[in-house]
Amino acid sequence: VRLRLDRLTADRGTLFRALRAEGIGVNVHYFPVHLQPLYRERCGTAPGDCPQAEAAYERLLTLPLFSSMTAADAADTIAALRKTLRWWRR
Repeated sequence: VRLRLDRLTADRGTLFRALRAEGIGVNVHYFPVHLQPLYRERCGTAPGDCPQAEAAYERLLTLPLFSSMTAADAADTIAALRKTLRWWRR
C-alpha cells in the first residue's frame, strides 16, 4: 500500500503500529538499495542520493498475503486499514 501522507496526520510508523494493534501483520519490505550498508560502504552512497526511492520508502506498507489467507482474513485486513486511515485523515 502506498500511503498518501499528505492526506493523513500520521506517519508510516504510526500507521504501522496502529495496524499491528488491530492484529494486522503489516510490514515494511522495501528499503532503498542505496541505503543498504554494503552499498553505503562500498559505493559511498548516502541519504539524499535517490530522493524518489527515499520518498517511496516513507510511504510504503506491505499488507499480509499468504497462501492460507481466507476471504475473511482479507476482509479483516481491509476493514482495519480503512479504520486506521479514517482515524488519521486530514
